[in-house]
This record gives sequence, C-alpha cells and structure tokens, in this order.
Amino acid sequence: MSAEVMILAFEGKKACFLHALLNALDMSEKGIEVAIVMEGESPSLLKEIVNETDALHGLYSEAKRKGLIKAVCYGCSKLMGVLEIVEKEGLPLNGSMKNHVPLAPYVERGAEIITF
Repeated sequence: MSAEVMILAFEGKKACFLHALLNALDMSEKGIEVAIVMEGESPSLLKEIVNETDALHGLYSEAKRKGLIKAVCYGCSKLMGVLEIVEKEGLPLNGSMKNHVPLAPYVERGAEIITF
C-alpha cells in the first residue's frame, strides 16, 4: 500500500462525499496519510454541508478540523457559486493548474488516488 492516499471527491452527490469522508477519517485514524481534494461538482455540496442541520455536517467538520481537506478547486468553486463559502470556511483553495487542483504532485509522491 502507498504511504499516502489522495481521495478525489469529484461527484456532487452526497452519498459519494459521505464515503469520501468516512474513508478519509478511517484511514487517518489508522495512521495512513490521507488528503481529500474537492474537484468537479463536489464543492457545490458545501452549500448544504456547512449547515449544522445537514446530515454530513458532523463528518465534514471532523475532517476539516483534522486538516484532511487539503485542497478545494478554485475554478470549480467559482463555477458552482461556492467560492465565498470555501473562503469563509477557511478551506485551502488551489487553482495552480489553470484554476484547478494539480494531481501530479500526489502522483510524483507515489500517492494512491481513489475517486468518489
């Protein structure tokens, strides 16, 4: 197994992001270095999951508190209308690859990439 796992949250579906969060938290608890990268439609979920009443809020908050969300796509956040939310939440925006998150650094480090 790789020393690092990058979970690429790409879908804008809560069920997919739920599993991304659950697996990231589980791996982290087992001592695996894990990074969640929010790309594609997944940043749009922030409109809902930042609310305390949302079913995913607790898991999202835990992952955020533990620093597991390593990058949120700048271009996709802007396109999905959540750039302000990302900034207010203090999540790490990354647009260093033509406004998107580059995956090459993860590949170069030998990270295993899992997509949800």
